[in-house]
Amino acid sequence: MNRKYLNLNVYFNKLTRVALTCFSPLIVLWEKLKTADYANKPLMHQPVFIIGAPRTGSTILYQGLTNYIDVLYIDNLTSRLYKNFFFGIWLSRKIYKGRAHNNYKAEYGSTVKYGGNAPSECGEFWYRWMPHGKHFLRAEDIGKKDLIQIRKEITGIINYHNKPIVFKNMNAGLRMQVLSKIFPDAKFIWIKRNPLYVSQSLLEVRKKINGNVDDWWSLMPKNYTALKEMDSTDQVVGQIYSIEKQINEDCQLFPNENTLILDYEELRNYGAILKKLHKFVGTDVGLKKNFIAPKIVIEEKNVFKRIVISKLKNRIEELDWHDYKS
Repeated sequence: MNRKYLNLNVYFNKLTRVALTCFSPLIVLWEKLKTADYANKPLMHQPVFIIGAPRTGSTILYQGLTNYIDVLYIDNLTSRLYKNFFFGIWLSRKIYKGRAHNNYKAEYGSTVKYGGNAPSECGEFWYRWMPHGKHFLRAEDIGKKDLIQIRKEITGIINYHNKPIVFKNMNAGLRMQVLSKIFPDAKFIWIKRNPLYVSQSLLEVRKKINGNVDDWWSLMPKNYTALKEMDSTDQVVGQIYSIEKQINEDCQLFPNENTLILDYEELRNYGAILKKLHKFVGTDVGLKKNFIAPKIVIEEKNVFKRIVISKLKNRIEELDWHDYKS
C-alpha cells in the first residue's frame, strides 16, 4: 500500500471519528426509535459464532460464508460504528445492498485495508461490556444489565433485517458460558486443524509480530498464567489444547445440533463446505449473487528444525485430547 493511500486512509478515519462524535446522540435516538419493537420480540434467527483456536482457518471460513450466504455480519464500515451497532449494520446494507464482498485477503485476521464491506472481527463491539485483558469469562463475570443490553442490540438487528448474523471473534470460544445466558440456542461453527501445524503457525506469527517465539500472541485460556511459565513449544501446544478443551466442555451448554465441527482440510473443497454451511445456517437464508469462490491452497508441512518439531510432537502426544483432537 503506497504512502498517499495510507495518508488518505488516516485522514478518512479521523474525519469519521469526528463525525461520529458530533452525530452520535442523534444516531442513538434514531436507533431507539427503530429498534423499540424489534428488540423485544422473539428471535427470528439464531446468531452464529465462528470459534476455535487461532491459525485454524477461521478467517477464510468467515470470508467465504459471508460472501456466499446473505447473512448479516460486521464489515469494516460497521466496525467504525461499533457504538451504534444497529445504525452501522443498517448503513452498510444501504450502501452495499448485501452484495458479495469478494474479499479473501487478511493480515492475521484483520481486513481493515481491504475495503469497507470486507468482514471484520470488531472486538470493540464486545469490549463495550467485556474486559480487554481477560479472554476466558464465566457467566457470572458479566452483569445482568449488560447481558440484557447485548441481547437487545443483536436481537433488534436480526429481527429488523430478518436475517441471521455471523460473528467471527475468536474470543467467543472462551465466552460460551456468557453467550449461553444471552442466546441459549445460539449456533457455533467450530473449525479445527491438526495441532502440530497450528503450533508451528503460532510460533511463526510470534516471531513475525513480536520478533521472537517466546512472547504470547492471541487467545488467553483460563490457565494462561500457568502456560506463561512454560517454554514456547509447551505454551503454544497448551494454548491450543486448553482452548479446544474449553470449547468442548462449553458446547454441552447448547443443543448438540447447534454446533457444526469442520476440519481445516475440508477447505480444500470449498464448494462442499459452503453447502454444508448453508444447511447449518438455514436454507431459508438466500444466497448472494456474483460471489467469487476463494482459491485455497492447503500445504501442511513442517517449517521448523527437527528438534522443535520433535518437541511439539512429544508435547501433543502427552496430552489427553480425547474426541476433540483434530
